[in-house]
Amino acid sequence: MTSSSSDAERHSPTALAEAVRAFDHDARSPLSALAAAAELLDASDDPSLQAEAREVIVRQVKKLSALFAGFRERMAVAGVEKDGG
Repeated sequence: MTSSSSDAERHSPTALAEAVRAFDHDARSPLSALAAAAELLDASDDPSLQAEAREVIVRQVKKLSALFAGFRERMAVAGVEKDGG
């Protein structure tokens, strides 16, 4: 297989759709953890539980930030233009 054909495969609509599906899948866990931590903050008056919830939020935001950075990098490699964001 030539380099140009492997480049074409990486830039194909199918490859991009797979990247989006993978991103969607990978983002669900941190989003669920963020939602649960936010609910815990609202529902609990226990300072230790609130501190744990805050730690979860910080950790999951870092995970999502890394996930978005990796996704942006993948899109740049695939030649997808930034849309002012």
